[in-house]
Amino acid sequence: MRQANVAIKSIKSLAPLLDRVLVQRVKAEAKTAGGIFLPESSVKELNEAKVLAVGPGGVDKDGKRIAMSVQAGDKVLIPQVCQRV
Repeated sequence: MRQANVAIKSIKSLAPLLDRVLVQRVKAEAKTAGGIFLPESSVKELNEAKVLAVGPGGVDKDGKRIAMSVQAGDKVLIPQVCQRV
């Protein structure tokens, strides 16, 4: 558990550049509303993620900064296939 906390802290210390966003995929519920635990093979990955860090935004052709529309802590939808680093 301690190693997981250290890993999360080191990930959160990353600072995305320009218009990049660092997200962490939200785990799917393994328990139904009725209290039945589902096997891991039957739980699909969700398209939902939590924003951990946001870059300062892109720059337009006039040199003005374009502000990002998301902030750290927001929940966002991500494509099923995304680039993993």
